[in-house]
Parts: sequence; C-alpha cells; structure tokens
Amino acid sequence: MKDLAYESEHLGDLFRHLWLLQTVAKAAGIDLSAALRSGELSHLDYAKLVTRCRSGGCSNACALWSSARKPGEGPAVPDFCPSAQTLKRLMP
Repeated sequence: MKDLAYESEHLGDLFRHLWLLQTVAKAAGIDLSAALRSGELSHLDYAKLVTRCRSGGCSNACALWSSARKPGEGPAVPDFCPSAQTLKRLMP
C-alpha cells in the first residue's frame, strides 16, 4: 500500500506551502478563496500556485520574510516568490 503522506524529494511539504501561500496572499490583500469563487483564479491556476511554491526552494526565505514584514511595509509580495506574477495580478 502506498503511503499517502509520502512527499516527493523535489516538492516541499504541502501544508507548509499552503500556509506560506496564504500568508503572502494575505499580506498582499488577496483573498484566494474569493478569487476562486469569482472565477478570477481557476482551480488549475490555484494548483499551479501551490506547486510553484512547493518546488521553488525558497520556503525558509519566505517564512523569514513573512515573519519580519510589518503590515504596509516593504513589498506586498517578495520578489523571490515563484508565484509573484500571478499574485501581483490578483492584488486589489
């Protein structure tokens, strides 16, 4: 039987990256759930955001960025984010 908790060597932990993605989106004023409901973001594009985050290799930098960032200070989306282009498009 396949272990469903198995993570690929090349992809980071799913739940950690979901949390990081939500944290960056919130800092940018983006409600990903609302974007999905409105059709502004497709389910496929959401899956791509998560996969880019998981394979980006920048999770430690992202966690440090989000913990050090104060609201309204610095860029709303870090430049190193592999999903920066999509997130910036979704910003209000």
